[in-house]
Amino acid sequence: MIFIIGLKTVIKQLWRGFITCPRCLQSRQHLLIERTEWGTMFFIQIIPLRRERILNCNYCNTVRKLTKAEAADLMASVPGAMSPGR
Repeated sequence: MIFIIGLKTVIKQLWRGFITCPRCLQSRQHLLIERTEWGTMFFIQIIPLRRERILNCNYCNTVRKLTKAEAADLMASVPGAMSPGR
């Protein structure tokens, strides 16, 4: 019996809004994305192996990894921010 196993990375935008960047010190647009790496069998996603939330400044391209709690706080605390569904 032959098994075809592999990995697949899925990227999803969680949030978009303006906050002050720690590198360029300006209020710039940031994107919060969630990157999930899945284990696959026969090209079907079976098990999530790794999940990380990444905050990216669109101006200077600074990237920071956030915990789940930090990402939830950011999405809840910043007024006027947009989620992908809006």
